[in-house]
Amino acid sequence: MVLAARALAKEALALDLNGEAIKAALFRNYKAAEMAQPIRITNTGEAPVQAVVSVSGAPVTPEPAASNGFKIERNYFTLAGEPSDPSKAKQNQRFVVVLKVTEPQPQYGRIILADYLPAGFEIDNPRLVSSGDTGTLSWIADAVPPVHSEFRDDRFSAAFERNKDSAPVFTVAYVVRAVSPGHYVLPQAFVEDMYRPDRFGRTATGTIDITAAK
Repeated sequence: MVLAARALAKEALALDLNGEAIKAALFRNYKAAEMAQPIRITNTGEAPVQAVVSVSGAPVTPEPAASNGFKIERNYFTLAGEPSDPSKAKQNQRFVVVLKVTEPQPQYGRIILADYLPAGFEIDNPRLVSSGDTGTLSWIADAVPPVHSEFRDDRFSAAFERNKDSAPVFTVAYVVRAVSPGHYVLPQAFVEDMYRPDRFGRTATGTIDITAAK
């Protein structure tokens, strides 16, 4: 990339940036406030010019749930398999997080799933819950062991190998504990084809409140 940039810089470029004549490759970074006025770049030379524009930022409002090739659902249960509400958690309360992924038309792919934890939660037992791991959570249906999994401070992630004969629904789960009282954002859970990012699914965001243990 460095050699390509040097070669590009040597080309006979002629540009006009809002009235300023430029005779070399143009690289500029603009913050949001600087984009209030139009920025006009004109090719004043005879050679064609290739332009690349990159945009980065954080959304002002949370993104809604979405599905494009995958649908992901995140539900919380007690250790006994009863539905539970994490938005009103008590300190030291444990939840089983069940992530159900549906691929209506299974096809070959290497799939990555990531579930980001609220700041007040931490993974309680770094062991994936699947069909043969533990009898205490045998109520989980459609469990599929991943080819790789990670239990980090801020997220749970798992990778899967998929093909056209794979079951359209597969589920993974893990256990979390509410540790720090407070009000927190519940981030999205996300699933994506590693080499086809146009195939993805995500949950909505939410909030949780953890009350202190008495």
